[in-house]
Amino acid sequence: MTDSAHSQLWAVNLVSDPIHGYIELTKRLTPDRAARLGLPDESAAEGDLIDSAWLQRMRRISQLQSARWVFPTAEHSRFTHSLGVMHEASLWARHLYPSLRDTLAVVEPAAPAPSEGLVTETMRLAGLLHDVGHGPFAHFFDEHITHRFPAPADPRRKGKNLTHEDLSQLIIERELGDLIRSIRRAPGDTPARDALRPDESIDPRWLSFLISKPAIVDATMPRWLRWLQPLLSGVFTVDNLDYVRRDSYLIGVSTGPVDVERLRRYSFIGERGLTLYEPGLGALEMFLTARRFMYQQIYFHRSVRAIDIDLAEVFRPSILAIFGEGSPADDLSHYADLDEYALLHQAALWSRGESLSENPRPCDGTVTPEVGLVWRAILLRRPRWRPDGELRRDYEAADRAAVLDAVRKELGFDGTAVPAGVALDLAEVDARPAEAIATDSLLAVAGRDGAPAVPVSRMLVRLPAYSLIARRYVRAE
Repeated sequence: MTDSAHSQLWAVNLVSDPIHGYIELTKRLTPDRAARLGLPDESAAEGDLIDSAWLQRMRRISQLQSARWVFPTAEHSRFTHSLGVMHEASLWARHLYPSLRDTLAVVEPAAPAPSEGLVTETMRLAGLLHDVGHGPFAHFFDEHITHRFPAPADPRRKGKNLTHEDLSQLIIERELGDLIRSIRRAPGDTPARDALRPDESIDPRWLSFLISKPAIVDATMPRWLRWLQPLLSGVFTVDNLDYVRRDSYLIGVSTGPVDVERLRRYSFIGERGLTLYEPGLGALEMFLTARRFMYQQIYFHRSVRAIDIDLAEVFRPSILAIFGEGSPADDLSHYADLDEYALLHQAALWSRGESLSENPRPCDGTVTPEVGLVWRAILLRRPRWRPDGELRRDYEAADRAAVLDAVRKELGFDGTAVPAGVALDLAEVDARPAEAIATDSLLAVAGRDGAPAVPVSRMLVRLPAYSLIARRYVRAE
């Protein structure tokens, strides 16, 4: 067997995945094997990043938060999801590279195009690391903990609260930056295509730019990077293209057809950036409908939201007990140890009446007896709340305030004092999604007749901007 034939065996590991089949990961080549393949020495590969403490921590962060207590097979982690997003990003980067290269030659004729290896590997690492900043219970941690703190200062955005994307950016740049800069190739069997050029390296700040939410506007970033940014912050993303399929498969629910390949095949890079050829618009609508279905039927399931009402009551005192009052952004080393295993181990003790205190202090590992009782209800799947009325509404952004006010009143929350033992839950999904479409720059649609591409907001008129499930809950007897 030739060295070229051996290269795939030497240089790539395969991960079996129920959604994508086989996912490739680069493994570090020895100097001898690198030389035989005509590649420079490498001090790191994707396998080293995967085996870092920060990535392995993601095994201990669930993908579906409290939903796994309602859907028994939903036991997958942010780690497996991140591998899937990396793979999806790789497919998109490979497909888009020819049109990206050709369009750059027109727009920036004097500047050399980046190599396919650089573009592909940059997108792969952004996909792999987009969730690395998540805390226990993922988005729930954002809503109840990180949002209490300001995001790190950044002149490109002001007045923003801290999110897991901000923590991901800090981890990427401060904790994993050296590893990222050392990676020299994307997986593949064509070294000349897959390796970065000697004058190229991946800047960790590029990954931070790609995963920022909301999307950062930064003219100093390479144009090709700005064109690819929507794949991690746009109308559809490599993130939600994975989780919609992964979550539905592992839960065992059918969302209807999701034709990701058609969406990808009809996408290209034009002078407006990421562009969808009009015949692919139906695939986009199908996908957004499937995503909306997952929110309405799974993520916003009535029992999931009932558990979340209990969890909201005890989440902050529980995090104070094991992590303290500070911002995770100021103590990444301590934050690295904060995962769901750590939280749920302590919660099990509290639920059994251990490590309780009438006057708990931050980081002393104790909570009040009342918090322990709520954790007992959560861990034994006995939520203390039951639904007592439900309304569903679809609406446009301009009507949002009026609709929210109307459903509050219809469910008995008209501004008067709310009776004890009653709660209102407003579960809202940006079905189109409205925020990404509002920028009009994250995706264009090219017509069949060769007319200039137009913003996608002019095309997706059949889908609502927002979908809402409003529920009144009462305390169970």
